Amino acid sequence: MVNQNRLICWNDNNDDNDWKRYHHHHHFHCINWFRLFLFLSLITLFNNPLMMVNADWDSWWTYEGISGPDFWGRLNPKWSHCSKGRRQSPINIDTERIIYDPYLPEINIKGDQLDGELINTGRSISMTINGDKSVLISGGPLSYQYTLSNITLHFGRENNRGSEHTINGQQFAGELQLYAYNGQLYSNWSDAKRAPNGLAAISALVRLAKNSATTSIGGNNNNGKGTMNNNSQLKHIINSLKNITNRGDVQEIRSIMVRDLLPSIRHYVTYDGSLTQPACFETVQWIILNRPIYMNAQQFHLLRTSLKGDGHQDNFRPIQELNLRTIRSNIVNDQQEQMMMMGANHFKYNIDQSSSEESSSQSYGYSKDLCYVNRPVAYKMNLHDIDSEL
Repeated sequence: MVNQNRLICWNDNNDDNDWKRYHHHHHFHCINWFRLFLFLSLITLFNNPLMMVNADWDSWWTYEGISGPDFWGRLNPKWSHCSKGRRQSPINIDTERIIYDPYLPEINIKGDQLDGELINTGRSISMTINGDKSVLISGGPLSYQYTLSNITLHFGRENNRGSEHTINGQQFAGELQLYAYNGQLYSNWSDAKRAPNGLAAISALVRLAKNSATTSIGGNNNNGKGTMNNNSQLKHIINSLKNITNRGDVQEIRSIMVRDLLPSIRHYVTYDGSLTQPACFETVQWIILNRPIYMNAQQFHLLRTSLKGDGHQDNFRPIQELNLRTIRSNIVNDQQEQMMMMGANHFKYNIDQSSSEESSSQSYGYSKDLCYVNRPVAYKMNLHDIDSEL
C-alpha cells in the first residue's frame, strides 16, 4: 500500500486507487520543487547582473570534452565561425608551402614599456594592457597601426606540446601571443575583433632550454645574443603566478618591456587567420616570429603547478585547415640568413639537394610581387634538433 504521507516506490501489489493517490502526490511535489527552483534562480539572476550577462553561455567553453573545440560552433550561434569558418587559426606552417615575399618590410614597435593586469582566466594566463601607455605595432604585413591590447600564454602538460601553431607538424612547449587592435579604424578591441582588418597577432613559439646557463635564445633583447636568463620580462611574469593561483585572480604588473620579452622581430611568416578561441572571428593578421623564446624547466614547473585547476594546461586549439590561404615570409635564402626557425641552434631553412643539378642551380620565377621557387626545390626545416627533451 502507498503511504500517503510520503512517497514510496510503486510495485505490483498496489491497486489502481493506490496508483492514483501515488501519482497525484508525486506530481504535486514535482511541481512545487520546480516552482521553488525557478523562483530561487530568478532571485539569483536579478541580484547578480553579471550572471545575467553571462547567462547566454558566452563564457561557457573549455579546451576538452563536450565544451571543447569540436563543439564551440554548436554551443553558441554567435560562434558559428568556429565550425564553419574557412580562415581559421591556428595552422600548421608547412615550409614547403611558404611563399617568399621580398616586399614584406620589418615590423615596427613603438612605445616599448607597458603596464597591465595579469589575469588567471581559468583557461590561460592573460595580461590585459592598461591604456595609459600605448604600444603601437605597424609595418610587416600590416596596412594600419595596431594598439597592443593583451598578451596570452599557451602551454601543455608536457614539454612536447603546448603551442597552438606547429611547424611541419611539430608542436612546441608553449606559445606567447600578443594581440593588438586596429586603432586607426576602431576605438577599442570589442569593435575591432569582428571587423575587417580589425586585429593583428604576433606569436613567439616557446621551447624548453636544454641548459639555461648557456643556451642561446636566438635574438632575445632583439640582438641575437644573451641567454634565456636574460629574459627578465618573462621571468617577471612567471614569478607573479603565485599571486593568481585561482580563477579570476588579478595581479597588477608594471614596466614590461615588449622588445625584451620577444625574440628578434626581423624575420617572420604571416597569414590571414582568426582568433583561436570563441567566437573565432576571422579578422586576425597572424605574424609568427622566426625565432623562439626559451623557458627553463623550473619556469615550466612553476607554470604548471602554481595555478589551481586543470583548465590552464593543454590550452591550445587543434590545427585548422589552411584551405586556399597563402603563407608568406620575408625570410631570405642566403648564407648570412640561414639561422632560422626554432631549434637549439635554430632550425635552418635548407635547400633540398636531392640532385646535383638542383644543388648547383637554383632558378626563381617572379610573378608580380611574389617570388616563387621555380624548380621542385623547396625550403625545408631541419628538425634534427627536436630530441628527447620534447
